[in-house]
Amino acid sequence: MTCVWCGRAVTPSVTLATLWHWQPLVAPEVCAACRARLRPLHAPQCPRCARQQTTAQVCHDCARWGDAWVNHAIFPYDATLKAYMQQYKFQGDYRLRVVMQPYLRQALAQETYDLLVPIPVTAGTWLTRGFNQVTGWLTDQPFQQVLTVDDAHKPRPQSSKTRQERLRTPQPFQLTPNATKILPNQHVLLLDDVYTTGRTLRHAAAQIYLGGAKAVTSLTLAR
Repeated sequence: MTCVWCGRAVTPSVTLATLWHWQPLVAPEVCAACRARLRPLHAPQCPRCARQQTTAQVCHDCARWGDAWVNHAIFPYDATLKAYMQQYKFQGDYRLRVVMQPYLRQALAQETYDLLVPIPVTAGTWLTRGFNQVTGWLTDQPFQQVLTVDDAHKPRPQSSKTRQERLRTPQPFQLTPNATKILPNQHVLLLDDVYTTGRTLRHAAAQIYLGGAKAVTSLTLAR
């Protein structure tokens, strides 16, 4: 078997337990070298957006927002994460979803929420890529699709925009018809891939609050 990320051969690990119980040897889908490339965020961080920095104070960007938004993240958006997102999200290599599934599972287990809401992709993205990169990371975690986004609101990928262009992005989301039955008095956790300016998540939260949610926070793979 080969690693889904780098293509190198992966050898199953043999333990005393597998020998004792005559368990089949299953090779991991991601090699140890690729796992080692992933360096989780560490303290100190901004308490609002999880930006890794030299102090635990609210960062300049969050101070400019002037709100109490809370986002947690797993990894810094460094060269490794950029290479991963390029292959998984932009080149559409769906196999790479398994790389991040264990990390998302662990991070979600540490969050407190009533409803998990992934940030949606447009119909055009479904046609060209074939999947939502965010829901691809979920395994057995239940989630609700209470948001939709229209193709007309995404003429250019977010990754190609400057900070100022991102901040000027108009509201791209709408609530689904059943959202007002699901959201009232719920603590909603938004799930997205990368926190850059926070504009996308705040747009999503604004709609979810309109649907009656009690609180909205977010978790992103990277910051």
